[in-house]
Amino acid sequence: MNARKDRLRSLFAGETAEGGGEAATPAPANLGEAPARRSASGAVKAMGLSLGSLSQEVEEARRLREALAAGEQVVELDPALLERSPFLDRLSEGGHNDEAFQELTRSLAEHGQQVPILVRPHPDKDKAARGFYQIAYGHRRVQAARAIGRPVRAVVRELADVDLALAQGKENAERRALSFIERAFFTKTLLDHGFDRATAQAALAVHKSEMSRLLQVTENIPLSIVQAIGPAPKAGRPRWLKLGELLAKDVPGFARDEISRQSFREADSDARFQLVFERLKAAERCRGGGARSGGKRIEDGSGRQIGELSKAGQAMRLTIPASAGQGFADYLVERLPQLHAEFRRTGQGGSAKEN
Repeated sequence: MNARKDRLRSLFAGETAEGGGEAATPAPANLGEAPARRSASGAVKAMGLSLGSLSQEVEEARRLREALAAGEQVVELDPALLERSPFLDRLSEGGHNDEAFQELTRSLAEHGQQVPILVRPHPDKDKAARGFYQIAYGHRRVQAARAIGRPVRAVVRELADVDLALAQGKENAERRALSFIERAFFTKTLLDHGFDRATAQAALAVHKSEMSRLLQVTENIPLSIVQAIGPAPKAGRPRWLKLGELLAKDVPGFARDEISRQSFREADSDARFQLVFERLKAAERCRGGGARSGGKRIEDGSGRQIGELSKAGQAMRLTIPASAGQGFADYLVERLPQLHAEFRRTGQGGSAKEN
């Protein structure tokens, strides 16, 4: 008996849990995961990406089979008759604020629509009589179909508001994830429409503490500012909270001025967030700098801010924001001796005492 136990132990050598314990079941080798403490090769990584894409296709096929098994017919609808969900979630529309939209449009044009969207008959009876529907999920696929002039494949289902909100939230979790600020205002929209917090939590798949953090941001930032900035996927909760604090002190309306500029409208969403954030941070520095005052905005020819000059006692302070371009501050420092020499040759500023 002891010899048999010894043979079994030798077979499972190296497979036991760290620190002893029961033998661990060997992990499947076909999931694209590299063994522990080894970095995956390029081939393995590529296989992982391929398997991930294949898994998504399998999941889409499964969902389609489920819809058909439930007796739900897939129909083709005119995208002009499809309206967005009444519950705001995304801050993108077509290619606006959605960098992946063109890729989605190309995929739809080349391969067709693989998975139907979910819609309900429009709750407004007049619109329903004219053939209108409301989208539960699939907004981006509808926008892509509109862009290439194709009908949309859809499952039509009778949905109460709560069912539509839950389906919409589940789809967002499985497809292009909402940014932090989109999730925050989706939460607020659901509560404003009369849903309780438990339903909103289920729609976003978040805990109670996360729900409170999401709502905290919406209390401090006007929707109009958020819509102007867009989803800003790189800006998380701390930066949005800080922006809310800055906006509360923005009596002069620097944020409104910033979003009205052409340079702001031409920037992408993350850059727009940064432009507003830096503008308000510069104003805060001017307010909290004691003797520092009179901040003067410096712009390039297109109206983009490249610096701010403010007075601090007997000195002048030049602030270079990130929007001026990476390396611009270093470039300016290198040029300062030459610029100062040119300034002195003009005879301006009088003579300075040499140390």
